[in-house]
Amino acid sequence: MPITTVDIPEHLLKFIDDLVHRKVARNRKEIIVRALEVYVKFQVHKWRRSLIFVNDIRKGLLSKGSLEGLTFGMSENELYEAGKRMGWTLRDSANQRRLDISLPKNHEAALGMLEDFGWGDFETEDNRITVTDCLFPAPLIQGYLETALSIRLRRIESAEDILFFARETELAPVNHPRPRAK
Repeated sequence: MPITTVDIPEHLLKFIDDLVHRKVARNRKEIIVRALEVYVKFQVHKWRRSLIFVNDIRKGLLSKGSLEGLTFGMSENELYEAGKRMGWTLRDSANQRRLDISLPKNHEAALGMLEDFGWGDFETEDNRITVTDCLFPAPLIQGYLETALSIRLRRIESAEDILFFARETELAPVNHPRPRAK
């Protein structure tokens, strides 16, 4: 790896050293390389003032509390239907990457995108999808994943704050219609 020397403002260097001291990272290099990787991954060079773009699609940041306020009072069916409508957004993001996420071979990449967006931690094993630290309620996630991945899911109830979905292999893939703008 080539060696590069750059001047770093004092306040940033103190911040980096504090992270190293708190053992968030092993050294300065790790923090700087990670920061650059995030800069590239989220295309920060395309951002301007109050606009955030990733893969040429505008994004926005909302707190979990704001999202809970948005979904408060919605029935399970309303959350599921909202998720189905929202699922198209992941398809659009994937299309920007020339990735067809309706294909099972690309489902892992799609779930990785959701992790990158802060939606939770997604794991797949056989025909099961497990979600921990989930940002949204289970019915919304179920509808979202069904539309985005063109699959049918059955939610498995859990006493824990973990979502479990089983792929319904005996059912035909789902292809929810794209919502039309009014």
